[in-house]
Amino acid sequence: MDDYRDFDRLSSAVYIAARAGAVDCTAAFDLAASWLEERPQDPDATELATLSLECAQASQPRMAKIALMLLAAANFCPGFKEEPGWLACLEDAMSLVNRDVAATGIRPCQLRVHDDDGLNWSVNAYVETSDGYTGVTEGIYPASGADPVSALVAVAEDAQDAIMHALFAAWPVCPAHRFGTHARDYEEAAIWWCSGDGGHAVTVIGQWQGR
Repeated sequence: MDDYRDFDRLSSAVYIAARAGAVDCTAAFDLAASWLEERPQDPDATELATLSLECAQASQPRMAKIALMLLAAANFCPGFKEEPGWLACLEDAMSLVNRDVAATGIRPCQLRVHDDDGLNWSVNAYVETSDGYTGVTEGIYPASGADPVSALVAVAEDAQDAIMHALFAAWPVCPAHRFGTHARDYEEAAIWWCSGDGGHAVTVIGQWQGR
């Protein structure tokens, strides 16, 4: 590979195909060859290169499995292009968070995705308020959409950051203690947590009552 962009494009193509259970033999060989440049004795990359040259239909499942193993070892992070279902999960989470936004008298937020500059790992989602405010973090990593609870916590956190910048105040506020709450995974549910009285769950995210 000449540079990271080339490897990223190759990795993306191989990942999408491997997740579907079939890998292009040329792309798989290129992935194996790139890996073997740095690790000439690697058994998995050697096997993938051999299978790619043979290019037998019966070897596709094994090739796909090895390709995904190599991509994971190379710290390849799938994005929304490779895992569109993750973005759909985050969008569902945004709908739930907007219930809490509306319950506190604020206009709905929108989930947006940063422009793709050609590097898969740079494309995160983020929340924007109705008046254009966003948070100051790196946004929401695609993998946060891998399951509904992590998606809901991640979207709630980013929405909170954006809304607090818009309001210049804490949001949402625990009605009992008047402390700002925080999104967290608690007992396998996404909840708003207050630190008052040693800490307690205020409500499940998406079910806020009152302002």
